[in-house]
Amino acid sequence: MIWGGIGYRLQTDLIINGSSVDTETYIHDIIRKSKIIKKANEQYGEWGWIFQQDGARPHTSKKSMNYLQYRCNVLSPWPPNSPDLNPIENLWSIMDKHFKNVQPSNEEKFILEIIRVWEGITWEIIENLVTSMTKRIDLVIDQEGQSINGFF
Repeated sequence: MIWGGIGYRLQTDLIINGSSVDTETYIHDIIRKSKIIKKANEQYGEWGWIFQQDGARPHTSKKSMNYLQYRCNVLSPWPPNSPDLNPIENLWSIMDKHFKNVQPSNEEKFILEIIRVWEGITWEIIENLVTSMTKRIDLVIDQEGQSINGFF
């Protein structure tokens, strides 16, 4: 599992976890290790931002939600099957295009390449993804909940 967080002028280090993710792993090895809450508080002010995540079970378990809601505003509930609305999913898609042409020969080289590509993401790309949220939401409403993947 690979996890990264973004926001306007904010990008965490990647968290690469070779095992499956449960609630404990999500809280301790991803949220805490990434320092996303600390970084966002420094960037936007304490409680001055909203944490968005998909509906994966470890993200939405009672324990995870309690942990997060005690520390930040959490956008919840999040519509299921809506990667076109999620800026990080769009960033993964951009990164995935890189790997259509580059195929590392082993897992170690693959991980190093993922980190290299992640660290090469520009602020412009991240800012465009984050600031496009209002437009994305409006498009989903206009499309009556249908996918908007073809619009971006």
